[in-house]
Parts: sequence; C-alpha cells; structure tokens
Amino acid sequence: MAVKVNEHLIPDWAIERQAQSLFEQVSKSMPGKPREVIQLAALDLARDRMIDQSLMGQESQKRAYEIDSEQVILGMKQWISKNGGKKAFAKGKHPVIKTQEDLKKEIISQFQFNRLLEEETTCEPVSEDEAKKYYDARPDLFESEILLTASHILKMAKTEDEFAEAEKKIIALRTQITEGEDFVKLVKEESDDSQNDGHLGTFGKGRMVVPFEKAAFSLKPDELSEPVKTQFGWHLIKLLERKEPEVTPFSGVKEKIIEYLGERKKDSIFEKFLDQLKEKAEIVEVADF
Repeated sequence: MAVKVNEHLIPDWAIERQAQSLFEQVSKSMPGKPREVIQLAALDLARDRMIDQSLMGQESQKRAYEIDSEQVILGMKQWISKNGGKKAFAKGKHPVIKTQEDLKKEIISQFQFNRLLEEETTCEPVSEDEAKKYYDARPDLFESEILLTASHILKMAKTEDEFAEAEKKIIALRTQITEGEDFVKLVKEESDDSQNDGHLGTFGKGRMVVPFEKAAFSLKPDELSEPVKTQFGWHLIKLLERKEPEVTPFSGVKEKIIEYLGERKKDSIFEKFLDQLKEKAEIVEVADF
C-alpha cells in the first residue's frame, strides 16, 4: 500500500526500495528470525522513515531555505564517491537513487533537513553539573575491563583418540610442574604452541574460546589451571597478571559525556517536533496508482 502524507504520495515501490536498502541493517538486529519477518520489519521501518522524511521535507519547503548550488554539486560528487564512483552510479543499482535528478533531489533534501534539524534542536548546552550527575549515575560505562596476561601449554588434538592421549600428557605435565619443574622449560620441550614461550599476551573477556576463558578468569596470579579442554586440544594455563578494572576520572571523559548528552537532548527535542508534525498531518494508506 502507498501512503499519502498530506498531499504528498509515497508510492509502494518507493517504500519497497527503501526497505531493500534497510534489509541488512534490520536483519542484524533480528538474528535468527525468518526472512519474511525481517522483510516485514524492514517495510515498517521504511514506511515510518519515509513518512518522517516527507513531513520534514514539507516543513522545510514551507520555510523556503536557500541552498547554495555549489554545495549541492559538491554534495553530489561526495555521494557518488562514497557509493562506488561514477561507473557504479551509472549502473543505477541503488534502490532509491537512480538518476542525476534523483541524486540532486536527495542532496537538496539533506541540506534542507539539516537546516530544519539545526533550527528545531536549538537548546541550552549541557552543563558540567549535568555531565557529572550522569557520570556518577553510570560508573559502569567508564570502567575498564578486567585484563589477564597468561601463558599456556597446549597438546593439540583432532580425533577422539588424540584427545584421550593429549589429556594423559597434559595431566602428566601438570604433575611435573606442581612437583617443581619449570613451566617455561616444559613449554619449550612439550607444547604444541611453544612460540613466545607459550605467552598469550594480554586479553579481556570475549577474546578466547569459552572453556579457556572460564578457566583463565578463575585463576589468581601465578596459579596453574587444571587441564582445560577446547576444540584445539588440552591446555594448562598459567596466569601471569590480572589487572582489575579502573574507573576513568571524570576529567578524562567530561567532554565526551557533554557531547553525548547534548546529542541525546537534541534527539529528544526533534522527536517531539516530529510528533507535533504527525499530529497535524493527514497520513493515510491508499491504493497505489
């Protein structure tokens, strides 16, 4: 179905083209959902966006903004450059913008929207006190992650028999270490990953396979793990260092918080403005023609 926004008709084919361009974005937010469900969600999002764009376009036209023609030409060149160059544009594969005239309208609309956005989101700047309140309320956002530095001994395996044999060897190596044998010496002599003396560098959560990570994060510095099985084989992990989280001082993030809160405030103001436009507008679904 097409949508009529006041006197402006948004044809169904335009909504479908916009939905095509949004499909990948929507699919990432809906992992595991059937393709048909994602397509419907993309259509809904495309329809809502095009209604918003139509309302903003109508409002910006009422205000008769003057747009510099040289800026439009530059904007068109930049758009073409970012979207594969002249040859790609000439093939007309973009779901919405097919011709130079389409592109010109799009660039002019962008300038008009930006002017409208600038006018309608004018507000008081975020104060340092507001930023500090946000900082104090959300310390989790400004805390570094736990970081581990570790080494390991690995006996690689692929088949069931190899895993059984690797487990026996790794148990024997652990016994040797607990009885006083040097860990690094055994890495050099016995490990299937002896590069850098088995040193794995520094890592946080999400960097290692789950069984390895779980075992490593349960250790204390200088502690040796029990044998750990992963898809690569059997491991012994030695934790060298554990760096606990640190909270970044307010002075180090103040400007970023002020910028973030300012954008959030502007978004909220503009959403209210859009809601007002929608309340005044006549928005109906119509049969396309």
